[in-house]
Amino acid sequence: MSNPAQSTIHQTFAMVRKEWLEARRDRFFSALTGFMLLAALISLTTGAIALAAEVADFTSAKDLLLSLGKSITNLDAGEFYPLKLLRGAIEQIEIVGAVLGIIVGFRSASGERGRQTLALVLTRPVTHRQFVMSKALAGISLIASSLLMVFAALTIFLIVISGVGLSTDDLTRIGLIWGLSTLYVSAFFLLTLLLCLHLKNPATALLAGFITWLILVLIAPQIGDTLDPDNQVAGGVFKQLHVQKAEQDKIKQGYATFETIRNGVEVASITKHFERASFAVLGIKDNYTGKPLLPILSEKLSDLLWVLFSFLGLAFITIIKPLQFSKLVKE
Repeated sequence: MSNPAQSTIHQTFAMVRKEWLEARRDRFFSALTGFMLLAALISLTTGAIALAAEVADFTSAKDLLLSLGKSITNLDAGEFYPLKLLRGAIEQIEIVGAVLGIIVGFRSASGERGRQTLALVLTRPVTHRQFVMSKALAGISLIASSLLMVFAALTIFLIVISGVGLSTDDLTRIGLIWGLSTLYVSAFFLLTLLLCLHLKNPATALLAGFITWLILVLIAPQIGDTLDPDNQVAGGVFKQLHVQKAEQDKIKQGYATFETIRNGVEVASITKHFERASFAVLGIKDNYTGKPLLPILSEKLSDLLWVLFSFLGLAFITIIKPLQFSKLVKE
């Protein structure tokens, strides 16, 4: 007699495998992933070429000193930060990656209904949690694999074009951001999956997903950045005027209420938390460039946890909330 637990696991992974096979035949999913990769590579190219020129100039200067018989013992080894060039890629994941998650969630939930095969699936001894969990696992693993391909391609491209090798620390940071990106994109996937499974009309669910994307990805972060007084001048007003930190704090006290509201709008978006953590870990923001990883993770723990708990909360609700199979079949 087969173990019930093993049978459940086998059924779940059989459905996950089915979702994977269908995704491999879905050219739209591949096209969207390819578009995100292409956009990220284009954003990386200019910076990588410029970095390669800087490295070449440094190498030429060092070779010139050696040819003149000069000592290079006290010469600065040269500090190059290739991970800063991933800024464009992170911004593409913020926008296009979130769209990828929405599309995967919609097609995963609506696929059975569109092909009129949901009734057939439900003839099997499948609980609603098995059904939803298989959809969730398949979607998250698809997103993780597509982002892994994107980050692997970006890493290889960065090394080849810039000519700067990446250290173990650099690769660790890229790995962490790949994991964080998977959680971020999967949050949009789970939200859309949840909406599509519980709203009568899948098109309405898709529309709700894109409205949420519009608010969280485009509107809220831009409102926060646009209304920030320090962002009204390139490089920052305080920096351009050489205002010291203590004086900055005194000035900000004069509009503390406004700043609280502005920051509240900004941090309500998962996108902003993802961006803050990613920019810090990769050293894209100047004040984090060259800083050890552990202090950065400690400082950005709240942003990391926001993304993680958003993902876990949506996953919990998606799996726990009972499905009304009859309504789905009728639709």
